[in-house]
Amino acid sequence: MRAPAFHHQRIVRTLSVLALSLGLSTTTGCAKRLRLTPAEFERIDKQEQAVDDLRVFVSKKLIVIYEEAGDDEDYDVNKTITESNEDNLLKVIIAKNTRGVIVDTDQKNGAPLMWVTFTSSCKDKDCAYGFVQAEDGVFRLAVMPEREGYKPPRAYYINHPKRQMEPGKLKSLAEKNDVYLWKNKRGKVFSIDLIVKKRKVNKTDTKVIRDEGIK
Repeated sequence: MRAPAFHHQRIVRTLSVLALSLGLSTTTGCAKRLRLTPAEFERIDKQEQAVDDLRVFVSKKLIVIYEEAGDDEDYDVNKTITESNEDNLLKVIIAKNTRGVIVDTDQKNGAPLMWVTFTSSCKDKDCAYGFVQAEDGVFRLAVMPEREGYKPPRAYYINHPKRQMEPGKLKSLAEKNDVYLWKNKRGKVFSIDLIVKKRKVNKTDTKVIRDEGIK
C-alpha cells in the first residue's frame, strides 16, 4: 500500500517593511512691533555685532520743530505801528516705519539710556535722540538733539499742532527721569517709545514611518 503523500504546509514569513522618512516644516509669522525691553536688549547685546545690525523704530510718528535763533522782527511806523516777524522753521519727521540704529548707550540718573539716530549723517550721540528706561522698563524719548543756529527743539505727537509734548513724569514725582509726554483731555498720557520688530520662526522636525502592510 502506497503511503499517502503528505504535503508539507509552507510557512510564509512576511516581513513588515518600514519606510522611514524625515519631514522638516517651518512656520514663519509676521514681524510684530514690540517695545524694547531691558531683557530683550541684554540678549541682543550678548551677540557679536547684533546691536549694530538691529533696527529700531518709534511707537508713534514724531514731529520735531526747530526755529532759527535769529531775530527777524520788523518795526514800522506809518500813521499806525506795524510790527511783524518771520519764523524760519525746520521740521523733522520721524515716521513709525523710519528705521533707526542705536549708536551709543549711557546712563541718565542711574537709568539706562539709548542713543538712537534715524539718519545716516548722524554717527554719535551728539546728534542722536535719547530714550531712557522708565520705571516700567520701557525706553521712552527723553532727550532731543539740538541744532546749531536754532532754538531748543519742540516735539509734537502725531503731527498735531495742539499735541506739543513736554518733559514730565509718567506717574510719580519720585521717578528718576522726565520723558516727553502729551496728555489728552481725558488725562491719558502718551509718550514716544522705542520699538523693535520681532518675528518668530517655529521649526518642526517630523519622523514619518509608513507601514506597507502584509502580503
